[in-house]
Amino acid sequence: MIADDHIDPLTRLAIRHGTDKWGPHFYTPIYHELLAPLRDRPVKLLEIGVGGYGFRKIGGASLAMWADYFQWGTIIGLDVAEKQLNLGPRVTILQGSQADPGFLSKLAVEQGPFDIVIDDGSHVAEHVALSFNKLFPAVVDDGYYIIEDVQTAFWPAYGGSPNGGGETLRLAQAILEGLNHVEVRAAAANWSPLPGTDRIKSFRAYHNVFVVEKGDNSEPSTQNLDSGNSHVVGALALIEREMARAPTAAGLAHLGLMYSLMGQNQRAFQIVQQGLAAWPQDLRLLSLGSRVAGYLGDATTQIKLLERAVAVDPADPVLSNMLRQTREASSPIVEPISG
Repeated sequence: MIADDHIDPLTRLAIRHGTDKWGPHFYTPIYHELLAPLRDRPVKLLEIGVGGYGFRKIGGASLAMWADYFQWGTIIGLDVAEKQLNLGPRVTILQGSQADPGFLSKLAVEQGPFDIVIDDGSHVAEHVALSFNKLFPAVVDDGYYIIEDVQTAFWPAYGGSPNGGGETLRLAQAILEGLNHVEVRAAAANWSPLPGTDRIKSFRAYHNVFVVEKGDNSEPSTQNLDSGNSHVVGALALIEREMARAPTAAGLAHLGLMYSLMGQNQRAFQIVQQGLAAWPQDLRLLSLGSRVAGYLGDATTQIKLLERAVAVDPADPVLSNMLRQTREASSPIVEPISG
């Protein structure tokens, strides 16, 4: 039970306006946590599904709630039925079907871009996927696309399946692929994401609701760190500064690993040497140094560093086996570097 003094402002408004986003569902605390930073901005919010079924003068509870919550916002409601509701000058209700791809495309062009889109429409799986495909590209960076009542993804009457099939869960899979698009491309060069999903910043799944946040998603693949990528450049600069200020064996090993993953093994080995000068028995540095020496084709140094590592921990069978194999090999054994 929530005490009165712990009720968030959006939940209070939901109760006041009688929307099912609190009570039958428990969405408003989630929304307040995510959307509170946008309250004082002139946001544009689109909600699919006005409520009240086919009755012209019933519904609009959540639109009224949003208008009170975003006091500088523009609120647009979309419903397949005609609605005759007066919810104030900042609330517009349009009639149209989320099953109509042409209408959705026109809506995105004429009414977008949107800061927030909420799909509380038919909940039919095919309609959910179509609406996302057409409207998510019209969401601004740092905006949100919210899909409500996703329990219907498991209900056959809505095109779902209790076994996890259906368009809604296939959409969730596509969203996850978009969130990790660089990793998917690293594994499947011919793969292409759904429109706009390579700009998914986060994907949150709550009870009966999905929240997709749009924004910068340009982090590189861990399979191929790009030295020109802004995230990598920033990370390297920060780690370099920290290691100059207060070096540690673990930090230098981490820095050397990053350079090695970028293919800059000479620089990686310099960092390993710097670390070993201060921590000559550190196994992280010795192990990384032996591998980097292997990448550089220096079997002699690779063996020497492995010998030092075995001397530190002679009971480690992995180190002993690596040393034996490297000695026996005509060329150095190189295993993939891992963190």
